[in-house]
Amino acid sequence: MLLELDGIAADSLVDMIKLSFSWENWPAVIEVSDKLFEVITITCETSQNIIGMPPKPHLKRSTVYYVGYSLLMKGVAYQKTGQYAASRNCINQYKDLSWIKHLDEAGNAEVDYFKSMAMANGYVIELLEGNSGVLREYVRFLQALEKKELLNGMLTVLESAIKYNYSIDWVLDLFSDQIEEINSIEKREDVRSYVDYKYLLATYLYRRNNITDALNRILDILQICSKLEDEAGFRKSIAFYELIRHRASDSQQEMYQGIIKNILEREFFYDEKDILVADDVIVT
Repeated sequence: MLLELDGIAADSLVDMIKLSFSWENWPAVIEVSDKLFEVITITCETSQNIIGMPPKPHLKRSTVYYVGYSLLMKGVAYQKTGQYAASRNCINQYKDLSWIKHLDEAGNAEVDYFKSMAMANGYVIELLEGNSGVLREYVRFLQALEKKELLNGMLTVLESAIKYNYSIDWVLDLFSDQIEEINSIEKREDVRSYVDYKYLLATYLYRRNNITDALNRILDILQICSKLEDEAGFRKSIAFYELIRHRASDSQQEMYQGIIKNILEREFFYDEKDILVADDVIVT
């Protein structure tokens, strides 16, 4: 993929990275992150070399933020595609950004933030490679995070537990109340993470032979995705449900049919008498 990125400002590139992330377009995340790194580096070097003063480009955040964010998101994209060595390389680059010149209070705060994220993402790579021995250290780290960051951390814990088949019931119990509070958040990027969490949780429960709870989590996802029109989450949840629907109870089947019918009712499947066409057989 080659995007036309020339002439796009740093803050617009950040927005593009966030959008690509929300759509799980990892090649685009990598490409735009590289462009952001290039743009911010050239901007700062030009300001310093020509003007001889601290760089003051038209940026909403400190220079450290853009350097760190580009490397962080590139590393996450590599992680999501299983390229763990490349992800580690990015982590090593943003774990210490104190080399950036003319740091003010905001810049120093960003340096500390990315150092913290490097530590967290180091744990992430270890877990995804099967080193469950770092789980308790990672959980202690997660306990200090905000809810959104906690949710992203739990995605890693679930992914590792599913892939390497070990129990994380105690972790789920520890964070269950905090994560459920996120259900009320309706920003697209937060909803995407929450849906991913529910989907992985359903997969984990299924792998642990807790079929009833797995189906309930899938039904939760379908309701959320139906309400917020999250097509990606809806598609994979439908596929999951259909795979194990023969294990569903009558009440779960009834709920599933209700969700599907509600979706149809939002479309155009009505006749001139305002009757849902899907409810009737057309006789010719």
